[in-house]
Amino acid sequence: MIKLSIIYNKDKEDAIKIYKELLKYLKSKKKFEILDDKKLSQAEYMVVIGGDGTLLRSFKNIKNKEIKIIAINSGTLGYLTEIRKDKYKGIFENILKGKINIEERHFLTISIGKKTYNALNEVFLTKDSIKRNIISSEIYVNDKFLGKFKGDGVIIATPTGSTAYSLSAGGPIITPELKLFLITPIAPHNLNTRPIILSGDVKIVLTISKPSEVGFINIDGNTHHKIKVEDKVEICYSTETLKIVIPEARNYYDVLREKLKWGENLC
Repeated sequence: MIKLSIIYNKDKEDAIKIYKELLKYLKSKKKFEILDDKKLSQAEYMVVIGGDGTLLRSFKNIKNKEIKIIAINSGTLGYLTEIRKDKYKGIFENILKGKINIEERHFLTISIGKKTYNALNEVFLTKDSIKRNIISSEIYVNDKFLGKFKGDGVIIATPTGSTAYSLSAGGPIITPELKLFLITPIAPHNLNTRPIILSGDVKIVLTISKPSEVGFINIDGNTHHKIKVEDKVEICYSTETLKIVIPEARNYYDVLREKLKWGENLC
């Protein structure tokens, strides 16, 4: 029996519909065992039905990084959840045949004091109040001073996250198989402060600097941590990877054109 766990967005009608259809389909095959959330660590596959936000929320609860993610898109864009709702049965048919395509995604480990978090997309520092004009921060790379960032904040993203918030802030697109840090300032005070790409083998330390006193660390859009001047945010890559099942004959550049309209003439 192939053990599966299913997570779906219970607030979206399309996700609920796909979940019910999928459950019926899997039971008809009689080769899949559906596990509840308490047995997630025993599953070979985790099926996520929803949008990218559903996948990111599910990611932080995954303890067994050997589990393979089947992300079915029930929304609109679905950049991470690539499997179309009208094509998902082909994925399970291929699993039964032993034919699956896996793409490994590198993710970050963030340490703040005694707390540790994981980030698939990004970690970013932002102001604690809209009333404050800017936030000032410093970044160190392997204990060497990189620079001071003044503005609305700073994003430290993975290649997976390069098409998320960082892209909206003016950062470049990076193909997801790479292991790199992408540092993107958010509305920088100095116009010569531009995004920079660093090796994924370094350790980054992010701190708040005077005159700023308080800021907020946001991790993948769903975890928030308040920090002060004396706090250090240590960021490095995990030795593990997230394993995502991708559609057969999938082409990453097709995804860019389809989802982001990259390189297309929109006028």
